[in-house]
Amino acid sequence: MGYRSEVVLAISKKMIPHFMVTMAKEPEVRALVFEDTDRFDQDYDGEGGWLMNWSGIKWYDSYPEVAAIQAFVEDCDSECLETWDAELGEEGKNDPNKREYEHFRFVRLGEDNEDVEEKGEFCYADICFVRDLNF
Repeated sequence: MGYRSEVVLAISKKMIPHFMVTMAKEPEVRALVFEDTDRFDQDYDGEGGWLMNWSGIKWYDSYPEVAAIQAFVEDCDSECLETWDAELGEEGKNDPNKREYEHFRFVRLGEDNEDVEEKGEFCYADICFVRDLNF
């Protein structure tokens, strides 16, 4: 069976070309995105941003497609993408309040209560964890 997670990755329209590079480098990412998502919305924010959701997925770094997406997320989160500013447009280039982390959102919820991961601020109010008690 294996350990399973709920995963959401959302990227702004301006970040899509960089994600396409990830898909070009690792062909399995294309299948994961275009064939294996439980939800794939190509206009999530009404401005052309993508939202990908995988439910009950084995999100192991040992899978090349997962490792490639994780590397993309880590690059976005590390702010090493300063060279992308010019490609993100003039607003990102000159506005210190508009950084790369505002162009992506990654959340992963594992089976264990303490196993949560969240990065980025794109659509932050809409993509979030909700704690609930059912009885």
